[in-house]
Amino acid sequence: MTSRERVLLALDHRRTDRAPADYQAHQEVTDRLLARLGLKDHEELLQYFGVDMRRVGFDYTIPDTGPDDEGYMRNMWGLRSNPSKPDGDPTKTIRPFDDDTTDDDVYSHQWPSADALDYGGVRAQCDKYHDSYVTYGAPWSPFFHEVGWLIGQETFFVWMHTKPEVVSAIIDCYVSFEVEVTRRFLEACAGKLDIAYFGNDFGSQRGLVISPEQFRRFLRMPLKRFFDVSHDYGCKVMKHSCGSVRAIIPWLIEDGVDILDPVQVRAEGMSLESLVRDFGDRLCFHGGVDTQRTLPFGSVEDVRAQVRSYLDLTRERGGYIMTGSQSLIADIPDDNILAMYDENLQAG
Repeated sequence: MTSRERVLLALDHRRTDRAPADYQAHQEVTDRLLARLGLKDHEELLQYFGVDMRRVGFDYTIPDTGPDDEGYMRNMWGLRSNPSKPDGDPTKTIRPFDDDTTDDDVYSHQWPSADALDYGGVRAQCDKYHDSYVTYGAPWSPFFHEVGWLIGQETFFVWMHTKPEVVSAIIDCYVSFEVEVTRRFLEACAGKLDIAYFGNDFGSQRGLVISPEQFRRFLRMPLKRFFDVSHDYGCKVMKHSCGSVRAIIPWLIEDGVDILDPVQVRAEGMSLESLVRDFGDRLCFHGGVDTQRTLPFGSVEDVRAQVRSYLDLTRERGGYIMTGSQSLIADIPDDNILAMYDENLQAG
């Protein structure tokens, strides 16, 4: 069974010889593994681990402009900062919106244009990998966080209650830009991207960071715009959110999410067993090998046992791609990472 066949069967909820595998790690971890294994580059490491997917990268950031006459740099969203001012100076950062802002002010703001980006390198990445592996990627588009960075996270939460029309307008402007960038990215992929992959974190360890009602009011339909344009180009949708997001999984499924990432299994209500039981006929899962406890603190046999349990759970029904419940970071011993991938390869 080829890598591409393996992933596509799993996404179709059908039996595979082993779980499809992916790899996401901090560069320090990758460098450490390359040195230990005597491999020359990232691609050789993916092949060593039997990784069945390849990510197509795309950077949608636009360089800051400035400095202006007052020494301020302006980022692509309109946030102005003056690096010469000391930390703690309230004028070090100037936000474009304040308590007097109206939704008309938001729409008349100078937002970035999708015309400013270069999509030229996308097709070559797709051509390189698509015939052998399942390809995934997209502009990351974490607009839920980007709004907080622009106006301040506390302000964002307060304005959901006191200035909801302004919050909705800011989200709409972010999403309109990022959906258009996504459309052009997918156009550049020319049918050779299998999965569109989007960011945002909605969960904490115990539950959502905002209420389900706020999620529905402010985020649900903007998210669906990303899912819809992805499906228009024949892609599956993989949605990333750390933390406990069980409360919104039915909405994600209804609105077009095909794959949930990264399945933070130590968060409330997020055990892979319960998710497969309740949603596994309609949703695939990408992640789940525990980076909070088992991988950093468990033994090699603990890691192998967890991987085996996931394989036993999903072998016949598919719907699972094996990787960490977060990106692998430096506190995880190399032996445990090697055991995770070796256990999966032995199953095949």
